Amino acid sequence: MSRKELTIDRIFQITSIINSSQSLQSLLFTIMETIKDVLNVEGCSLLLYVKEEDCLVFHTSSGEKSDLLTSLRVPKGKGIAGLTLSTLEPIIANDAENDPRIYREIDKSVGFVTRNLICVPMIAQGEIQGVVEAVNTKERDLFEKSDLSLLQSLSDMAAIAIKNRILMDELQSKFNEINCLLKVSQALRNIPSMEHFLEIAFHATLDLIQVERFSFAYKSRTTGNWRLVKTYGFSLEPEYIHIDADNGVIGHIIKTGKPLLVTNTEEVDLKFLYPGNYISKSFISIPIYINDEIIGVLSVSDKKNRKAFDKSDLSLLLIISNHIVEAYKSLLAKDQEKKLEAINRDLQIASKIQMYSLPVIPKNIHGLEVEALYQSSKEIGGDFYDMIYHADNEISAIIADVSGKGISAALFMEFSKTILAGEVSRLNSPSESLQNSNRIIKEKFNYMMLVEVMLIRIFISEKKIIYSSAGHNRQFYYRQSTKKVELLSGKGIPLGTRMKEFEISEQVIHYQTGDIIVLYTDGITETMNRKKEMFGEERLIEIIENNADKPLSEMKTLIKNATDQFRGRSEMLEDDYTLMLIRLN
Repeated sequence: MSRKELTIDRIFQITSIINSSQSLQSLLFTIMETIKDVLNVEGCSLLLYVKEEDCLVFHTSSGEKSDLLTSLRVPKGKGIAGLTLSTLEPIIANDAENDPRIYREIDKSVGFVTRNLICVPMIAQGEIQGVVEAVNTKERDLFEKSDLSLLQSLSDMAAIAIKNRILMDELQSKFNEINCLLKVSQALRNIPSMEHFLEIAFHATLDLIQVERFSFAYKSRTTGNWRLVKTYGFSLEPEYIHIDADNGVIGHIIKTGKPLLVTNTEEVDLKFLYPGNYISKSFISIPIYINDEIIGVLSVSDKKNRKAFDKSDLSLLLIISNHIVEAYKSLLAKDQEKKLEAINRDLQIASKIQMYSLPVIPKNIHGLEVEALYQSSKEIGGDFYDMIYHADNEISAIIADVSGKGISAALFMEFSKTILAGEVSRLNSPSESLQNSNRIIKEKFNYMMLVEVMLIRIFISEKKIIYSSAGHNRQFYYRQSTKKVELLSGKGIPLGTRMKEFEISEQVIHYQTGDIIVLYTDGITETMNRKKEMFGEERLIEIIENNADKPLSEMKTLIKNATDQFRGRSEMLEDDYTLMLIRLN
């Protein structure tokens, strides 16, 4: 028997699991078993691409020796799998014994003999996820070209499953981050004791970074001695509670005064006082400063997934450490003025976090000229913009305005931005992306807050855009052929609405090279002067039409200068100010 047919029932079984809540590992194993059975081979494997290491890692296998393959690495360009990763082209190798491309180290490490193999890339939404390979045909001598299309179809299913799960995990992770930081922020308003706040910060750290070990060392204000005041995942004898500030990791932090992110303890020149206490070789330690003095050290180690810590983990810990600093200062405050100062510092931290969350958009993306500007009216704002890269010839632009102001609006902004990014990446239709985002927001956010959104999807090779509006003010489209600005608007209401059913329309525009999309929030057109007059759409349109041939960086500056002069440069912004300009190619 050469091979079996891939039946409709088999395809339905796999797609049903993809759309279910079943674990990714279970789904991938089902696909591997299907490949092994349908192609009638001795074994097959799915290798995931690890971007940071630029290599492939065996993730899921089926067949003899499959348990020994897990976590083995294949460098990019090495062997059939590595070549498939490099070229993104499928490969058949029917004479493995004499084929110089075979990566024989894998066979040697697991005690397997490869006679022939076939390998295809796993690609989803233009991104390489890894490769799938099948080895050693049974009851036939060679792989055939017809095997490639069958294996590629199953590989595409695996790629979609992996991409969807990554998006879901990232979305859930971002949502957890927002919830945890919100808890810490709320706890900061009313702190009965430092111990109480440390308990909240401690649980937030565990939830955010998923670690098995946590410790907080503190310097006594009276004696100047260092001791561990909070630990998780381990216990120490009384003699180890007091810390030698001249040695070990904490001694290093005290001397350097800088955060320490270690991915592998074997690669750093540090003396570890109790190396046998730790499972993994990666950890983070962060100094806690008060008035330029280190008064504490926050440390985490042993991630539950056994991966090394990275810069995103460090950023989250720095945020938590800043909250610990604010808590400490709040407890030391003797009057209302100092408490208000602590709140202002907290808002400044939130502002920095918010600015960090906005994307850094290149000024040229595949021929598109792009400029963006954001300025909040208060320490933290509710406007945001984003740009989602789907493929070399397909990009989405988002601009949005959250109702309300302050911390609640800023947190809802981050939550909405995360939801939108996930749905826009996952779905092809702008209207479906907005409707699905609204459903998720209603399910996960129980407070009545709204966000107005304009979503534009640009198809560069087809020279067209498809856009939808969720209650956003109308936007501008400058057409090079007529030298005039047209209005972009659509049927839709803001996201977060509690209506059970509502429609969001889609509009299509075919563009020419040189046309300009102008996305902005009403903080620009509703800029008011001392006479309470609004800047208005007419003034903005006039600037666009009179300066369309200039670089967008100049147009952006002209718009900002015009609104500043109209308002009066000494006057404060009354609303968030957001602008995105895109010249189409």
